[in-house]
Amino acid sequence: MIATVSGILKQSGPEVVVEVGGLGLAVSLPAGDVERLPAIDAPIHLWTHLSVREDAWTLFGFLERETRTLFRLLTTVSGIGPKVALGMLSGAPANVIGAALHRGDEKALTALPGVGKKSAARLIMELGAKVPLELLAHNDADAPAAAPAHAGADPERMAAAEMLASMGVPPARIASVLDAALAAEPDVAANPVGWVRAALRRLS
Repeated sequence: MIATVSGILKQSGPEVVVEVGGLGLAVSLPAGDVERLPAIDAPIHLWTHLSVREDAWTLFGFLERETRTLFRLLTTVSGIGPKVALGMLSGAPANVIGAALHRGDEKALTALPGVGKKSAARLIMELGAKVPLELLAHNDADAPAAAPAHAGADPERMAAAEMLASMGVPPARIASVLDAALAAEPDVAANPVGWVRAALRRLS
């Protein structure tokens, strides 16, 4: 595994070329990192991930280790390959995506390239409780927050209901299964992801 690359930037763009010891390495970067690249012929250090397939070896790079951490986490979810994960990180900074996963903000995730409602629901279910603390700790104070679906409505309940609906739960059952989960596990009211998990246990 190639964990980091340090060298001289020889080509800028979505696929940069970094010269290391006379060897030029092609590295794919998210759009946000491309905008922050140094000048050509300047030193550069990247945190990298090597994706190995039968037909290709692709090196992905990131200016911050936290971004690579989230990239790797995203690719653990079924249907989210390295290219989709890179597209997501090109659509929003890692800390914003991490915060959306943590709070169960499906709307924010579906706004990212390559992410539909089912993928967003799966990402929240599988990663909502796994977002690295360093991403949440560095979340921008002015990052866009999830808006309640209806004025005056409980945003956690609305988020949980939207996730269940996107997963194919019949609308007529959503309210009752959320109530049953809340009655059995009152603490889930503060966490939409946990609420959905508790509700799904009562559907199975």
